[in-house]
Amino acid sequence: MRIVVPIDGSTCSTFAVEALAHFTPPEELTLVHALQLPDFNYPMITPDLRIEAQEEIKAQLRKEGEGILDEAREHLPGNFSHVQRIHQIGHPVDVIIETAQSAQSNLILLGARGLGPVKELILGSVSHRVLMHAPCSTLIVKTSMTRLQKILLPIEGQDDADLALQFLALQPFRQPVEIEVFAVWPQPQLSWPTTVGQSDVLEAQALEEAQERMKVLTDRLIRMNFACQAHVGMGDPAYAILEQAKASQSDLIMMGTHGRGGFSRFLMGSVSNAVLHQTSCPVLIVR
Repeated sequence: MRIVVPIDGSTCSTFAVEALAHFTPPEELTLVHALQLPDFNYPMITPDLRIEAQEEIKAQLRKEGEGILDEAREHLPGNFSHVQRIHQIGHPVDVIIETAQSAQSNLILLGARGLGPVKELILGSVSHRVLMHAPCSTLIVKTSMTRLQKILLPIEGQDDADLALQFLALQPFRQPVEIEVFAVWPQPQLSWPTTVGQSDVLEAQALEEAQERMKVLTDRLIRMNFACQAHVGMGDPAYAILEQAKASQSDLIMMGTHGRGGFSRFLMGSVSNAVLHQTSCPVLIVR
């Protein structure tokens, strides 16, 4: 497994580094820090002065960046031996995405540096854009990840199940985890009036079908030596996922992007987007 962890010296990036303690030592870990130089294209600044100022600031930023990377290295688990450092000039999003692509990473582990009075619910611009364009699975960490024992795995369809199984086949977690497979079926909406009895029958049929699909997935997880259970709910999917995560005291929510259309790789569906922005629980978006 190959992991990329962007570092910017913030508390959230420290949370991301510390979260590595829950993962199996990767084949390769890459710590990446981007130097974003300020714009000096002002009419009043001469070319010579502009070059001199840029070089001075670049040297200062590079020195600070090396210190940030050194500090991050000290927070790594002791048995993480294959560690690379990337210290590059460029926009953070571009540097992170390019690093993940070149390293053929399986996971980007990213702190969500939200801003503003509701920052605990809003992803920062860098984390949001990385999530949109990431070439691999992405774990968003908002707070200190003190344990990883219970994972909530909401499944919308077969694509979600297949992606989750592919990621879990990497055996990414250091300690055994319990996986709760969770399917949400929206309340059936029919174009003609129904009796209470007919509505109950339709609901029972929907739940039975969902349970059958979940059993196929849980059987595969058990064969992969994961402890697991399955639950099916009905109603608004995002709300149901958030409530189930609270009720189960989940340490991590693992889900697909639920993107739609030809540009689904670059879009977040309404369910995954709502969950990401309304939970303080770490969220792993699998691709």
